[in-house]
Amino acid sequence: MSVTRWRWVRHAPTDPGGRVTGQTDIPALQPDAESISRTATMLRGTNAVLCSPLSRCRSTLALLRAASPDLPEPVFRDDLIEQGFGAWEGRPYAEIGAWNGLDLSAMAALRAPGGESFLDLVERVRDLIARESVRHAGDTIAVIAHAGVIRAAVTLALDMPPHRGLSLVIDPLSVTAISDHGAGGWAVDHVNRV
Repeated sequence: MSVTRWRWVRHAPTDPGGRVTGQTDIPALQPDAESISRTATMLRGTNAVLCSPLSRCRSTLALLRAASPDLPEPVFRDDLIEQGFGAWEGRPYAEIGAWNGLDLSAMAALRAPGGESFLDLVERVRDLIARESVRHAGDTIAVIAHAGVIRAAVTLALDMPPHRGLSLVIDPLSVTAISDHGAGGWAVDHVNRV
């Protein structure tokens, strides 16, 4: 049976200014060349590239492709956009307070007005992985996305309660590698490697 390898890359750093950004299209900061080169090296052998359409992911991908020109042309997928925080988008975290005092289970279920919960995001990512695993069976897929999306992917690979995924640290320009061995057999090769 063929193995489908997923390499999840979080976009370059941003400066949200203490505000909830989620699906707000803020730019990435210019990372140093060494960080880009290190991340690009971990993507060698990639057969397919999927990318969130938000500019912080697009610009990160452009830098990675400049460092590694053999990366395939990307396909942009709206399913890879970060968790939507609806009415809270763009507001300072300090003004919201909805997270205060919540345990991880309650945080995973919390949905902003007009937004989605982490539980919703996990289901969105589950659907994307199912579709793309069929389309790219046996390939190595690089995905340029967001911390929440990558947390959701690891949550699914480990078949763990979704709220546990909120505990994962996913740094900018890190690579998280998971492999689909078919029939529900996932392996987590590494998380948050920089």
